[in-house]
Amino acid sequence: MRILALLAAATVILAQSAPPLEKPRAEAFDRTEQVAPGISFRERRFWRGNEGPFTMQILEIQPKHPAVNLLAVRGNDRLNSRETVSSMARRYGAAAAVNGGYFVVSGPYAGASTGPWQFNRRPVYAGSGRSGVVFCEEQDSVEQMEVARIDWQGEVRTASGQFYPLAGLNREAAGDELVVFQPEFGETTPAAEEGVEVALDSGGKVIAIEEEGGGIPIPEAGLALSGKGAAAEWLARNATEGAELEVAYALQPSPASCVAEDIVGAGPRIVTEGRVSVADEGFGHAAVRHPRTAAAVTRRGTILLVTVDGRQANSIGMRLDELAEELVALGAREAVNLDGGGSTTMVVQGRIRNSPSDPRERPVSDGILVFSIASAEDLQGLLERLVNNTGHIQPQHWPALREALSEGPAALRQAVDALEGRGVSPAAARLLREGAHAVEAQAR
Repeated sequence: MRILALLAAATVILAQSAPPLEKPRAEAFDRTEQVAPGISFRERRFWRGNEGPFTMQILEIQPKHPAVNLLAVRGNDRLNSRETVSSMARRYGAAAAVNGGYFVVSGPYAGASTGPWQFNRRPVYAGSGRSGVVFCEEQDSVEQMEVARIDWQGEVRTASGQFYPLAGLNREAAGDELVVFQPEFGETTPAAEEGVEVALDSGGKVIAIEEEGGGIPIPEAGLALSGKGAAAEWLARNATEGAELEVAYALQPSPASCVAEDIVGAGPRIVTEGRVSVADEGFGHAAVRHPRTAAAVTRRGTILLVTVDGRQANSIGMRLDELAEELVALGAREAVNLDGGGSTTMVVQGRIRNSPSDPRERPVSDGILVFSIASAEDLQGLLERLVNNTGHIQPQHWPALREALSEGPAALRQAVDALEGRGVSPAAARLLREGAHAVEAQAR
């Protein structure tokens, strides 16, 4: 009995002194595949010392490859709307896509961007003091993307030189603000209990006045101005019926290294000149691990679109300094954080390749689409999708465009030029023109 007691005691002592069993590590891996000409996809799971695991997806894009095109897209191709990234990519036939900037999640203006956004050199949302992605005007059919601080400038000026600053675009005014609404916002401005609003024709002439709150019709070829407080008083004095007003506004990237075609507001900037540098842009999530989406330009001249899974056993998410360190290791020269959390999504060849943290894919306000148009067949497929799936090309133009394509890329380009704004949207026109250039360049 004494021996049994001693053995039992020894067993207890050993059990108490034995180190706890370590939780098995998630399997690390690193794999790469070619998606399409000019586009590759890499996925890796790794640990940073004893911290992790982290699962990262990386799209590397060769902007000098003639087949490559990038396009910023609104959810459902309109303001104040949301759509999943996979749906955007499917409608356009993009080779790959990621989510874009921050947005209003719920309410009557769900899908409105909370930062600046611009397409085809036309701002549709305002914002200042934070960073974003700038898609530059192409030079010699080469894509160029930059990271920049984005600022908003705008004013309304009378013929006599009186002026008032514009505080925003396609959103409700507050305090003493004056804001401008474009036809893309909808048929009318938002209803309001107070303020003054005026409608302007295409030449800036005041054609309607509403002095008891909002809800004024927005002219199809004009604008509407909405003022509260001091701005309402300024409009009442200066925007009488028949008066002519000059409305000027723009988004200003800094540094202004190129002509900005498209802008996706985001932030903060996390890499500057190849160094980790998380800018203080008023975000409160930098030091917490979350799912992440980011865009970067490398020292090699390639473009990276990156997602990191989070809030899951196989990937805990990243702080922004950790994300920046990984991007620098990938060769990033400049990088900016995009919307993350449940919005983080990467689609490649029609499949969601990351693991979104929401129970289902979250509809978002906008996305960044990547195309590879390497042949006449690719160009025809793009044309068909633009006719059938996006509403960017009115169906009656399909026969003429199909015939033009059969004659060659140059003929298609001429047909698109003739129809732009007359049943072919600027987005469709740009994609088809750039696709036609790509096919011609690869044929040479």
